[in-house]
Amino acid sequence: MEELQHYYVGEKMSNVKIGADAWDERFSGDGWAYGREPNVWLAERISMLSPGKALFPADGEGRNAVWAATKGWESYVFDLSSVGKKKCAILASEHDVTVHYEIDDLETRQFNEAEFDLVACSWFHIPSTTRIEHYPRMLKSIKSGGHFVTEGYHKTQMNMTSGGPKNLDLLWDLDELIDELGEGFEIVHAAVEETILEESELHSGLAQVVRLHLMKVID
Repeated sequence: MEELQHYYVGEKMSNVKIGADAWDERFSGDGWAYGREPNVWLAERISMLSPGKALFPADGEGRNAVWAATKGWESYVFDLSSVGKKKCAILASEHDVTVHYEIDDLETRQFNEAEFDLVACSWFHIPSTTRIEHYPRMLKSIKSGGHFVTEGYHKTQMNMTSGGPKNLDLLWDLDELIDELGEGFEIVHAAVEETILEESELHSGLAQVVRLHLMKVID
């Protein structure tokens, strides 16, 4: 099966489809490509919840998972990048926490049903066909009463310079995304918002984003 592809806009790979090797290259610098601090939206929403077991898909160098672990969450990550795993381990060590990190692919990963109290991810942009098929599989791993929190670039981000893929199929429409995720969730927050990103030079400036917080319906 073709390796799950990730996308980003950078100096050399703008609008180019890439996989694990390119992410390894992106994360191989001395610093953290997207900073050491958590995504602001994820941190805001997760801070409202009682700590439990959390999955952070495609968390790269682990900034969100490490932060959550410092707040008492049992943090798990899967991502394509072996370099990202090493960087996450360094960051976790600096904060004296543990993050369970697996090198894995959304398309082939097996998810246990009702395993996590939280699934949270930022900027996990993948082709719509992959998202439609595999995001619902991933969300079945959320326990009854658990939460899904995510942030991604809206389709109106296309002509902006603050990050995100330059491909409409990879950008999000809020209503479409909610429909794709399937039934069994209550909407806690769902909006297209204008914000100022200050994560790194790759995610910097005025941006149009989709912010979504869902809760799994209690059985």
